[in-house]
Amino acid sequence: MRRRHSVRLLGLALVALLTLGGVVLGQGTRITFIAQPWGAPDQALLADFTSRTGIAVEIISLPSDQLYSRVQIASVANQAPADVVYLSEEAPSFIVTPGFVRPLNDLVERDGAAINVDEIQRRDFWTIDGNMYGLTAYVQLVMLDYNAARLAQAGLSPPTTWDAFFNAAVALKQQGLDQYPIAFGAIDWSWFLMALSMGDPLFDADLNPTFNAPDSQGRRAMRLLERMFDEGLITPDVITGTTPHSIFWGGIGTLHQAWQGSLSPGNNPNISQQAPNVRQLLMPEEHWTWALDAAIGISQFSQNVDAAWEFIKFYLSPENQIAIFNGVGLIPSRLSAQDTINAQGRNQDFEVQVEQAEYVRPLPRQVTWWGQWTTEVVAQIRTMAAGQTSADAVIDTIAAQWLDLKSEFE
Repeated sequence: MRRRHSVRLLGLALVALLTLGGVVLGQGTRITFIAQPWGAPDQALLADFTSRTGIAVEIISLPSDQLYSRVQIASVANQAPADVVYLSEEAPSFIVTPGFVRPLNDLVERDGAAINVDEIQRRDFWTIDGNMYGLTAYVQLVMLDYNAARLAQAGLSPPTTWDAFFNAAVALKQQGLDQYPIAFGAIDWSWFLMALSMGDPLFDADLNPTFNAPDSQGRRAMRLLERMFDEGLITPDVITGTTPHSIFWGGIGTLHQAWQGSLSPGNNPNISQQAPNVRQLLMPEEHWTWALDAAIGISQFSQNVDAAWEFIKFYLSPENQIAIFNGVGLIPSRLSAQDTINAQGRNQDFEVQVEQAEYVRPLPRQVTWWGQWTTEVVAQIRTMAAGQTSADAVIDTIAAQWLDLKSEFE
């Protein structure tokens, strides 16, 4: 069908872009690692890795959509987009199912004990039909954080309902304390976190939508997100893809769509103008959220598998995971690294995270159409944020798209 073959058609149309270039010349083995902007390893530790192993690593940093496009375009021509690939929630549908990622079973079987692979959490998400395509690099709950000082300045308490959340943002704007009080993206995640915490599971046990019922919390969440944009509570800059995190750290926004380790950068004065006032918030109302992990894997077409595997072992080392946490707040996938940052008090508001961990509801991110559907959800939300469609129309459209894709791929 048309959608099923879209990746291959894209590859044929853009074959001229397959010059992936940029590898630095020199002695020793050289590999490439393609990652999202927050996925780069600690530079000092990487230099030490190169010194010890002779393996030089070129880091290619791309936003998620460009990363997957690059992998797809190269892979349909049997070329490696990079030797090592960063895997986010869309990876199973976008690049694993088509066969673009190499299984790691043989490497893990050989070296798993030596690298203590058993302490790496949530590996099951990256294992499909018995093949392990990635090792978890970080584990995250999607959460909220906020500037406690600014909220107090407005005479407000941390909101426990979404109506209170919205009203707090209105008050902050009316008092002139924050022009754009809500730092949310024009993306699916903003809707997911609101709908889930309101109590909508989004899908039933048969993978049919629950969010499109007339009185569903998912519909309520989309309507509230629409109001946030319509009333100027979210900067329109996010419609073009600017991340809410850079906006928030730049000092704009009081209420922020965040993640489990977000206080590490949020309260770092070298990174954030919100420091030292950022605190985490238990999700309002029914409290539900979802886990949003990432992993690291090897291209099916890499000619440097051994070197790529050595890099993965380095990348997943406790030292590098702790360094990444210190930089951008990604919770290590290794239990020992988690224990270290918790014992040292680096993971701020840990007690809120423990409470939030009691309310985790998984989304069906392994279905083969997940990435395609979420891409369309983002497009619909951005159209709504620009005032070109309504929340109810978005809900009806994305529900129909889900059912269409489900019938096509099942």
